[in-house]
Amino acid sequence: MDKNNYDLVVLGSGSTAFAAALAAQELGKTAVMTEERIVGGTCVNRGCLPSKNLIEAAKLLNDARHPRYPGLNSCSMELDFSALIAQKSDVVHGYRQREVREPDRWSHPH
Repeated sequence: MDKNNYDLVVLGSGSTAFAAALAAQELGKTAVMTEERIVGGTCVNRGCLPSKNLIEAAKLLNDARHPRYPGLNSCSMELDFSALIAQKSDVVHGYRQREVREPDRWSHPH
């Protein structure tokens, strides 16, 4: 493969970029992705994934402190914000590493 000649150039490395590269590969085409920031795009690094992770943790904390159903008593769940942020960062890092490790399935045309 000529390293300067591709059928598709994808700007970014988010979910849609990976989908485009996979679609090109399925069509027997070559693709290259570029990324100015960290691999994974906005959703993985700053948007969907980290926010949903933290929102779910907040929901669990709120439900423990303020149960919605009669007969359930509240409990004093404590918050370790540093540990929560570290856990969120581990989830984001793990997902990003998974995306980076899987290029073998799409970077080489059949």
